[in-house]
Amino acid sequence: MWMVDGGGHARRGEGMKPKAGPGEEMDSRSSQPGEQDVTEAGAAQELRWVELGSEGSEEALGARTEGPRAPQAGGRLLQAVWWGHLGLATKLLRQGASVEERDHTGRTPLHLAVLRGHVPLVRLLLRRGAAVAAADRAGRTPLHEAAWHGHSRVAELLLRRGAPAAARSGAGLTPLHWAAALGRTLLAGRLLDASGPGPAAADARGWTAAHWAAAGGRLPVLELLAAEGAGLDGALTVAAAAGRTAALRLLLARGARVDARDGVGTAALGVAASLGRRQDMEVLLDHGADPNLKDRHSRSALHRAAAGGHLPAVQLLAAWGAGVDARDSLGLTPLHHAARGGHTEVASHLLDRGAQVNAAGWLHNTPLHLALEHGHGPTAELLLSRGASPTLRTRWGEVVQDLLSEGACPRHCPPFAESRSGRGTEPQRPRAGQKSSGSHSLRCAPVPLFWTEPACLPKGRTAERFPEEKGGSDLSSTNGSGTAPQPPGITSPLQLQPPPHSALAETESWQQI
Repeated sequence: MWMVDGGGHARRGEGMKPKAGPGEEMDSRSSQPGEQDVTEAGAAQELRWVELGSEGSEEALGARTEGPRAPQAGGRLLQAVWWGHLGLATKLLRQGASVEERDHTGRTPLHLAVLRGHVPLVRLLLRRGAAVAAADRAGRTPLHEAAWHGHSRVAELLLRRGAPAAARSGAGLTPLHWAAALGRTLLAGRLLDASGPGPAAADARGWTAAHWAAAGGRLPVLELLAAEGAGLDGALTVAAAAGRTAALRLLLARGARVDARDGVGTAALGVAASLGRRQDMEVLLDHGADPNLKDRHSRSALHRAAAGGHLPAVQLLAAWGAGVDARDSLGLTPLHHAARGGHTEVASHLLDRGAQVNAAGWLHNTPLHLALEHGHGPTAELLLSRGASPTLRTRWGEVVQDLLSEGACPRHCPPFAESRSGRGTEPQRPRAGQKSSGSHSLRCAPVPLFWTEPACLPKGRTAERFPEEKGGSDLSSTNGSGTAPQPPGITSPLQLQPPPHSALAETESWQQI
């Protein structure tokens, strides 16, 4: 059986789950009855990870890649049920064995009979009064196990005996979420007919059954949920993130809003652009997606595509009228993002489309500054050949030669070879840890990682002067005055303004677009 290991790679597993009997669902793409394909195993792995990640059970976490395990604790009844010994289980029950005993993960005999697909044992345990709502340590009920393994007939038995369709696991997942994620169409329909929260129920991460079906590309389940009136807007961004083009088409055809945003304000087009999925982007644009729509950080789809270096996506968005000089919350254009990532071909195309080569961001950084700060010589050469000015200053008064003297762009920068050697340049500000003739030094406050300035001063929103004897790193210039030169218009680092509020809302993973 194909399974997915901890690294996300497909491999052969030793155990085989029982073949499905009448009324049990199969995945038509499995090579043999009862086997899961790689896609299904991946969806199952995700479900197990979400559910069990906070439970702290190493045994339970191991089950997500190795399949269900035999009980490692408990009485003989658990073992008999696991191995499908109906006669032995009947004898043990007559001798007084409890139907509510538990194994090391909190599973009852009914849990084991359901997940193993032993219908006669399920009937026996139900007749003996087994609790249909019993939950294991991860919060899963027997009905969750039936949905997990696609045992429709077993699920029907449980529902008739009052199993709660609205039961939630530790991660807030209902049996319907499991059935939708794994493509159990018949079972999903039966759960929708049962008394429960319906298709609008969301798990702990805010995903509904439609989200799970879209993530797995389960088109029949999506059709079923759409017919039941499920909200489809949120599922659109999930389908885009998972690269489910067919699911995108179906959701749009069933009325999903093409510019609906997710929890962080990103629409499906922005998600597809971040991943460079041109085919998905074409589908969304053909259905009316706005190429200039921005997320809560004012980033457009073009910002995201440029940051990822996805040239086909950039070309498509530019052809659809995306603004090449649009600004995000830090005042950066798509060209800034392309330069910072060293995406020379993307930068060239943006310039061909009229992008401003000397556009200055919030800290007065130009694309050339960012290319040099991140050591992207070929991109810097391109920008210079297209008119980038090497004399423009950042908010800190730095010019290109300052960046080169600090070690940026150590190679592939022929236009500045002479500057790097120190000939014909002005005295430069020493880097952190270097001594100077000044009597004071500047110590910088900590700053979020999404700022794009050099490592030390001037990176923090505030800075204080410390005498060298107090241990501060000397960053002052050797200008004979003992003080550090200030950027034009700024007499003290204390006058520096904090970034915009929207910028402060960014996290340390801001650049991971």
